[in-house]
Amino acid sequence: MRIAIVGLGQIGGSIALKLRSSGYTPDLFDVDPQLCEGIGGKCEQFKGQGYDLVVLALYADVILKIIEDLPKDNLYLDTASVKVPVMKKAKEIGLKFVGGHPIAGNERTGKDSWDPEMFEGRPFAIVKTNLDDASMRIVMELISTIGSHPVTVDAEFHDKALAHTSQGLYFISKIIKTLGLPYESLAGPGYSSMTRLSKQNPLLEETFKRYNSKNISEFLDETIKALENISKDLKK
Repeated sequence: MRIAIVGLGQIGGSIALKLRSSGYTPDLFDVDPQLCEGIGGKCEQFKGQGYDLVVLALYADVILKIIEDLPKDNLYLDTASVKVPVMKKAKEIGLKFVGGHPIAGNERTGKDSWDPEMFEGRPFAIVKTNLDDASMRIVMELISTIGSHPVTVDAEFHDKALAHTSQGLYFISKIIKTLGLPYESLAGPGYSSMTRLSKQNPLLEETFKRYNSKNISEFLDETIKALENISKDLKK
Protein backbone atom coordinates (compact mmCIF):
# COMPACT_ATOMS: atom_id res chain seq x y z
CA MET A 1 0.00 0.00 0.00
CA ARG A 2 1.38 3.38 -1.02
CA ILE A 3 0.95 5.81 1.89
CA ALA A 4 1.93 9.46 2.37
CA ILE A 5 1.94 11.32 5.67
CA VAL A 6 1.69 15.10 5.44
CA GLY A 7 2.72 16.80 8.67
CA LEU A 8 5.36 15.27 10.92
CA GLY A 9 4.43 16.74 14.27
CA GLN A 10 3.35 14.64 17.23
CA ILE A 11 0.65 12.64 15.43
CA GLY A 12 2.19 12.40 11.96
CA GLY A 13 5.65 11.54 13.21
CA SER A 14 4.30 8.92 15.60
CA ILE A 15 2.19 7.29 12.86
CA ALA A 16 5.22 7.29 10.55
CA LEU A 17 7.44 5.52 13.09
CA LYS A 18 4.75 2.94 13.87
CA LEU A 19 4.14 2.20 10.18
CA ARG A 20 7.87 1.79 9.54
CA SER A 21 8.20 -0.65 12.43
CA SER A 22 5.27 -2.58 10.94
CA GLY A 23 6.88 -3.01 7.52
CA TYR A 24 5.38 -0.05 5.64
CA THR A 25 7.47 2.58 3.83
CA PRO A 26 5.37 5.75 3.83
CA ASP A 27 6.47 8.91 2.04
CA LEU A 28 6.79 11.72 4.56
CA PHE A 29 6.26 15.45 4.01
CA ASP A 30 6.66 18.55 6.16
CA VAL A 31 7.84 22.12 5.50
CA ASP A 32 9.80 22.19 8.78
CA PRO A 33 13.42 21.17 8.03
CA GLN A 34 14.07 19.97 11.58
CA LEU A 35 11.16 17.56 11.51
CA CYS A 36 12.02 16.29 8.03
CA GLU A 37 15.68 15.71 8.84
CA GLY A 38 14.77 13.97 12.09
CA ILE A 39 12.72 11.30 10.32
CA GLY A 40 13.94 11.26 6.73
CA GLY A 41 11.04 13.15 5.20
CA LYS A 42 10.75 15.46 2.21
CA CYS A 43 10.88 19.13 3.15
CA GLU A 44 8.32 20.35 0.64
CA GLN A 45 4.63 21.00 0.10
CA PHE A 46 2.69 17.84 -0.70
CA LYS A 47 1.55 17.60 -4.32
CA GLY A 48 1.76 13.85 -4.85
CA GLN A 49 -0.64 11.67 -6.79
CA GLY A 50 -1.38 7.96 -7.00
CA TYR A 51 -1.39 7.22 -3.28
CA ASP A 52 -3.66 4.61 -1.77
CA LEU A 53 -3.92 6.79 1.34
CA VAL A 54 -2.70 10.26 2.32
CA VAL A 55 -2.77 11.06 6.04
CA LEU A 56 -3.17 14.78 6.69
CA ALA A 57 -1.67 15.08 10.18
CA LEU A 58 -2.18 18.83 10.32
CA TYR A 59 -4.10 21.42 12.32
CA ALA A 60 -7.59 22.15 11.03
CA ASP A 61 -6.74 25.66 9.85
CA VAL A 62 -3.79 24.34 7.81
CA ILE A 63 -5.96 21.66 6.20
CA LEU A 64 -8.58 24.25 5.30
CA LYS A 65 -5.92 26.44 3.68
CA ILE A 66 -4.47 23.72 1.47
CA ILE A 67 -7.44 21.44 0.86
CA GLU A 68 -8.53 22.95 -2.46
CA ASP A 69 -5.05 22.41 -3.92
CA LEU A 70 -4.80 18.73 -2.98
CA PRO A 71 -4.69 16.26 -5.92
CA LYS A 72 -8.13 14.76 -6.39
CA ASP A 73 -7.12 11.16 -7.15
CA ASN A 74 -5.88 10.28 -3.66
CA LEU A 75 -7.85 8.96 -0.70
CA TYR A 76 -7.37 11.26 2.29
CA LEU A 77 -7.61 10.71 6.05
CA ASP A 78 -7.16 13.70 8.34
CA THR A 79 -6.35 13.67 12.06
CA ALA A 80 -7.52 17.16 13.08
CA SER A 81 -9.13 17.64 16.49
CA VAL A 82 -12.26 19.27 15.03
CA LYS A 83 -14.32 17.64 12.33
CA VAL A 84 -17.30 19.79 11.28
CA PRO A 85 -15.45 22.47 9.25
CA VAL A 86 -12.99 20.00 7.70
CA MET A 87 -15.68 17.56 6.59
CA LYS A 88 -17.85 20.36 5.22
CA LYS A 89 -15.00 21.70 3.07
CA ALA A 90 -13.91 18.27 1.84
CA LYS A 91 -17.49 17.53 0.74
CA GLU A 92 -17.81 20.89 -1.02
CA ILE A 93 -14.79 20.28 -3.23
CA GLY A 94 -15.51 16.60 -3.82
CA LEU A 95 -12.44 15.01 -2.24
CA LYS A 96 -12.31 11.30 -1.49
CA PHE A 97 -12.01 12.04 2.22
CA VAL A 98 -12.39 10.34 5.59
CA GLY A 99 -12.49 12.46 8.72
CA GLY A 100 -10.45 10.94 11.52
CA HIS A 101 -9.03 11.78 14.92
CA PRO A 102 -6.80 9.53 17.03
CA ILE A 103 -7.79 10.04 20.66
CA ALA A 104 -4.21 10.03 21.91
CA GLY A 105 -1.36 12.44 22.51
CA ASN A 106 1.09 13.97 24.95
CA GLU A 107 2.09 17.45 26.08
CA ARG A 108 5.43 17.47 24.23
CA THR A 109 6.19 19.11 20.87
CA GLY A 110 8.43 18.47 17.87
CA LYS A 111 10.64 15.38 17.66
CA ASP A 112 10.38 14.89 21.43
CA SER A 113 6.67 14.17 21.04
CA TRP A 114 7.07 11.21 18.66
CA ASP A 115 5.90 7.95 20.20
CA PRO A 116 5.11 4.97 17.95
CA GLU A 117 3.17 3.28 20.77
CA MET A 118 1.01 6.35 21.42
CA PHE A 119 -2.05 4.88 19.73
CA GLU A 120 -1.96 1.40 21.26
CA GLY A 121 -5.40 0.53 22.60
CA ARG A 122 -6.73 4.03 21.98
CA PRO A 123 -9.93 4.92 20.09
CA PHE A 124 -9.65 6.45 16.64
CA ALA A 125 -12.73 8.51 15.74
CA ILE A 126 -13.99 8.03 12.18
CA VAL A 127 -16.67 10.30 10.78
CA LYS A 128 -19.51 8.55 8.99
CA THR A 129 -19.01 8.67 5.24
CA ASN A 130 -20.51 7.32 2.03
CA LEU A 131 -17.18 6.13 0.61
CA ASP A 132 -16.93 2.67 -0.95
CA ASP A 133 -15.99 -0.37 1.10
CA ALA A 134 -12.54 -0.67 -0.51
CA SER A 135 -11.59 2.84 0.61
CA MET A 136 -12.80 2.21 4.13
CA ARG A 137 -10.82 -1.03 4.32
CA ILE A 138 -7.66 0.93 3.57
CA VAL A 139 -8.41 3.38 6.38
CA MET A 140 -9.24 0.56 8.79
CA GLU A 141 -6.00 -1.21 7.92
CA LEU A 142 -4.00 1.84 8.96
CA ILE A 143 -5.96 2.24 12.19
CA SER A 144 -5.42 -1.42 13.06
CA THR A 145 -1.71 -1.23 12.21
CA ILE A 146 -1.04 1.63 14.61
CA GLY A 147 -2.86 -0.26 17.37
CA SER A 148 -6.07 1.78 17.59
CA HIS A 149 -9.69 0.73 17.30
CA PRO A 150 -12.20 2.70 15.18
CA VAL A 151 -15.20 4.48 16.70
CA THR A 152 -17.61 5.70 14.04
CA VAL A 153 -19.43 8.97 14.81
CA ASP A 154 -20.86 11.95 12.97
CA ALA A 155 -18.87 15.18 12.85
CA GLU A 156 -21.20 17.12 15.14
CA PHE A 157 -21.11 14.47 17.87
CA HIS A 158 -17.32 14.27 17.64
CA ASP A 159 -16.85 17.99 18.20
CA LYS A 160 -19.31 18.09 21.09
CA ALA A 161 -17.74 15.03 22.69
CA LEU A 162 -14.21 16.44 22.45
CA ALA A 163 -15.38 19.69 24.04
CA HIS A 164 -16.45 17.63 27.07
CA THR A 165 -13.55 15.18 27.22
CA SER A 166 -10.51 17.17 26.07
CA GLN A 167 -10.78 20.68 24.67
CA GLY A 168 -12.84 22.15 27.50
CA LEU A 169 -10.60 20.39 30.00
CA TYR A 170 -7.61 22.21 28.51
CA PHE A 171 -9.03 25.55 29.67
CA ILE A 172 -9.82 24.17 33.12
CA SER A 173 -6.28 22.80 33.33
CA LYS A 174 -4.91 26.28 32.57
CA ILE A 175 -6.99 27.76 35.38
CA ILE A 176 -5.81 25.13 37.87
CA LYS A 177 -2.20 25.83 36.85
CA THR A 178 -2.64 29.58 37.37
CA LEU A 179 -4.35 29.20 40.75
CA GLY A 180 -1.94 26.56 41.97
CA LEU A 181 1.30 28.22 40.88
CA PRO A 182 2.07 29.88 44.28
CA TYR A 183 1.60 26.54 46.05
CA GLU A 184 3.49 24.15 43.78
CA SER A 185 6.09 23.36 46.45
CA LEU A 186 3.40 21.14 47.96
CA ALA A 187 1.92 19.83 44.70
CA GLY A 188 1.48 16.09 44.25
CA PRO A 189 0.56 13.64 41.51
CA GLY A 190 -3.05 14.82 41.40
CA TYR A 191 -1.96 18.37 40.61
CA SER A 192 0.41 17.08 37.91
CA SER A 193 -2.42 15.12 36.31
CA MET A 194 -4.83 18.05 36.44
CA THR A 195 -2.34 20.50 34.90
CA ARG A 196 -0.89 18.26 32.18
CA LEU A 197 -3.23 19.55 29.49
CA SER A 198 -2.18 23.15 30.18
CA LYS A 199 1.21 22.27 28.67
CA GLN A 200 -0.22 21.50 25.22
CA ASN A 201 0.93 23.40 22.16
CA PRO A 202 -0.74 26.87 22.26
CA LEU A 203 -1.67 26.44 18.59
CA LEU A 204 -4.23 23.88 19.71
CA GLU A 205 -5.94 26.53 21.84
CA GLU A 206 -6.39 28.71 18.77
CA THR A 207 -7.91 25.75 16.90
CA PHE A 208 -10.35 25.10 19.74
CA LYS A 209 -11.41 28.75 19.91
CA ARG A 210 -11.79 29.16 16.17
CA TYR A 211 -13.64 25.97 15.28
CA ASN A 212 -15.33 24.58 18.40
CA SER A 213 -16.05 27.58 20.61
CA LYS A 214 -19.81 26.98 20.95
CA ASN A 215 -19.46 23.42 22.23
CA ILE A 216 -16.62 24.36 24.57
CA SER A 217 -18.43 27.37 26.00
CA GLU A 218 -21.52 25.25 26.66
CA PHE A 219 -19.40 22.68 28.48
CA LEU A 220 -17.71 25.37 30.56
CA ASP A 221 -21.10 26.88 31.46
CA GLU A 222 -22.23 23.43 32.65
CA THR A 223 -19.02 23.10 34.67
CA ILE A 224 -19.44 26.53 36.27
CA LYS A 225 -22.99 25.66 37.40
CA ALA A 226 -21.83 22.34 38.87
CA LEU A 227 -18.93 24.02 40.72
CA GLU A 228 -21.23 26.73 42.07
CA ASN A 229 -23.52 24.06 43.48
CA ILE A 230 -20.57 22.31 45.14
CA SER A 231 -19.33 25.62 46.55
CA LYS A 232 -22.77 26.47 47.96
CA ASP A 233 -22.97 23.04 49.57
CA LEU A 234 -19.53 23.45 51.15
CA LYS A 235 -20.50 26.81 52.63
CA LYS A 236 -23.48 25.36 54.51
